[in-house]
Amino acid sequence: NDPDSRSTPDHSLHRLHAKAAQYQDRFLKNRNKGMADLAKEAGVCSSYFTRVLRLSFLAPDIVQAILQNRHPVELNAERLCKRMDVPYDWEAQRLRLGID
Repeated sequence: NDPDSRSTPDHSLHRLHAKAAQYQDRFLKNRNKGMADLAKEAGVCSSYFTRVLRLSFLAPDIVQAILQNRHPVELNAERLCKRMDVPYDWEAQRLRLGID
């Protein structure tokens, strides 16, 4: 067995991805509102709202890897949302997140 392999889905990453999609939808439907207002409506602080919103711009293959649990074991929701500056460039994302 590969010690880095995952035997169960990482539901926290799945929930984070779903929340990012919700925040993106909220953002796109309310372009006249600022981030602070959107965050307040979502019931979160603006910093959290912005960090999660940025995750809606992950490369499609990275999203697939997360949803299919083919991402590195060390990549979890806390690391992705709080501790990692995720670039907008898809190739840079793959390198930063360790997803080929």
